[in-house]
Amino acid sequence: MSSIVRSVGDIGASGLIVDIECHLSKGLPAMIIVGSANKSIDEAKERVRSSFASADLNFPKKRITINLAPADLPKEGTGYDLAIAAAILLASQQVKAELLDETVVIGELGLDGKVRPVRGIIGKILSARSKGFKTFFIPQANLKQAILVPGVKLIPIKTVREFYLVLTATLPIKKLSTSEQTKFMPLEKETYKVDLSDIIGQERAKRGLEISAAGGHNLFLNGPPGTGKTMLAK
Repeated sequence: MSSIVRSVGDIGASGLIVDIECHLSKGLPAMIIVGSANKSIDEAKERVRSSFASADLNFPKKRITINLAPADLPKEGTGYDLAIAAAILLASQQVKAELLDETVVIGELGLDGKVRPVRGIIGKILSARSKGFKTFFIPQANLKQAILVPGVKLIPIKTVREFYLVLTATLPIKKLSTSEQTKFMPLEKETYKVDLSDIIGQERAKRGLEISAAGGHNLFLNGPPGTGKTMLAK
């Protein structure tokens, strides 16, 4: 059996709709991911397998081939995990295709079956919306950001088990239309005990912190005691 589920990737300036194709065939049980996927996507094999076990879902004992099309463009990130899980459920006929038609699926899976947030959710939704897609399965933790995008319908998901129950119509769908809900769900203002404005001097260190935070980079602080490393780290 074969299936196709759509996701979206940060490829190029405007993003790209990625078709997650799944094919089940006879042979020794194995899962293979092709389509110019980097290591973080290839590791989805273990995340998906473990999340199925944690959610008490049936993982097909077949040879599973996942293709990320178009296959000639390099892809990276963990946002394809939930779409890969959906493609496997669909190919193994555990769910029906109705809710996945004209729908984009985004989310990272944890080994415990939880759906983790992904980076750049607003850009991903804007990219898919510009290509005609209006309905999105997203991680619950990304809802505060995603709801800022107008003119789309969002289905927040907490666990892969909940995702399965929604696709089988066992649970009611909690679909939020941003055109109606945005004014009722403002972003909460976060407060912090420390702020960069509290630090006197250390201009190079503060610039390093800003660059690290903006790009999601690691940061190494080195220096003698009492120079402010701990406060900078906070």
